[in-house]
Amino acid sequence: MNEEALIYLALMRLHRAYADISTRRAWPEMAALAIPDARFSFDTKSGPVIEVIGPDALGEFGARATGRFSFYEYLPLNTVVTIGTTTARGRSYSLEVSEDRETREWINFYGLYHDDYVLFDGTWRFASREYQTLGRRIGDRMDAFPLRDRPL
Repeated sequence: MNEEALIYLALMRLHRAYADISTRRAWPEMAALAIPDARFSFDTKSGPVIEVIGPDALGEFGARATGRFSFYEYLPLNTVVTIGTTTARGRSYSLEVSEDRETREWINFYGLYHDDYVLFDGTWRFASREYQTLGRRIGDRMDAFPLRDRPL
């Protein structure tokens, strides 16, 4: 297997680990997936953009954001990447499925991440993730939002 294919595989494993940690809500494990000063931003279209720095702050945000759900699952969908020797850039689509604990309503979030990756201590990690909500379905109501693209 060539080097680019091995890097691609490592990045897909990184995405799957992020999904696993998010679904299990095992937020302290996020430290293994991001560099210490990684930047994360979340444009949920329901208020100001939320920005956090570092995996610990990401875990705190994740716990707050999913705390209201009786059920939550994060599903990574399609991912495309451009790969360098020690850095890479990607675009990743996701679906988050949840049930509000109080209202019992099902909520689906359709999203897009713009990712920057870096080889850190021999493993590929997130250097930054910029999330934007593309759609939000609550019950039978769907709100769609325009995609904001970024070159790879």
